[in-house]
Amino acid sequence: MSYDIHLFRRETKEKYDADNGEDFFENEQNLVKFSKEQWKELYDRLVMYGFFVESKSEFGTNFGFEEDDSVSALLGDTGLYFSASGEDGIFEISMTASEFTDTGEYCKFDPQNDEWGEDM
Repeated sequence: MSYDIHLFRRETKEKYDADNGEDFFENEQNLVKFSKEQWKELYDRLVMYGFFVESKSEFGTNFGFEEDDSVSALLGDTGLYFSASGEDGIFEISMTASEFTDTGEYCKFDPQNDEWGEDM
């Protein structure tokens, strides 16, 4: 079983709250891009948390996780997408995404439950 948590800029959540259409995330115009500084801060923070670059693609930078090979992340222009399997991995990505919301700049979205995190 795989579990995903997505992290977006707060402005993306604000657009979602105003629109809340079924295809919201399918329309790239709804997703607010990270600034260069935000992207770099997220990149650096992932590395600090034990993530490492596995590859780069047209979709962004793919990360593995040193402590659990079931955990991965994709840092793109508009979102940070965590994925994991197993209880430990799911707990790890949920806690990491929550900690990344500490600045108030970002909000986490749970696509399995189609809801935004409570820690915002």
